[in-house]
Amino acid sequence: MGAVATPPTAHTWLCPSCGRRVPLRAAACHCGMTRARAEELQAAEPQAAAAPPRARRATSEGREVLDAMTTDVKLLLALGAFTLLLGLGWLAFGPRPSQPPPVLGWVDSGPPKPPPTAPRKPPFKLPWWK
Repeated sequence: MGAVATPPTAHTWLCPSCGRRVPLRAAACHCGMTRARAEELQAAEPQAAAAPPRARRATSEGREVLDAMTTDVKLLLALGAFTLLLGLGWLAFGPRPSQPPPVLGWVDSGPPKPPPTAPRKPPFKLPWWK
């Protein structure tokens, strides 16, 4: 992970050793580089470094990220991606479920009713008092 050189602001100076921005009130950086030595190194450095950094393409950044990963991390990411694609394929192309009943306004009719039979005639006339 390389430090990107950023220009110092009005309140800081850039340490050439570690790349930190150091406040102007500090005479030395945390790494031990003094401000006077940093100014000497900057004056001795060619002006090519002062040119603005070249814009990098996103593919080179992605390649750097892939190169920084270990093999087991790459395999774990590949396995995760494969599992995700397999699950999405199962949802899209898997077996279709049976049609569920509508939720709103649906009433369970219960078990099927047997067919109606003809009413039986009693052995005598009812009511018998008439």
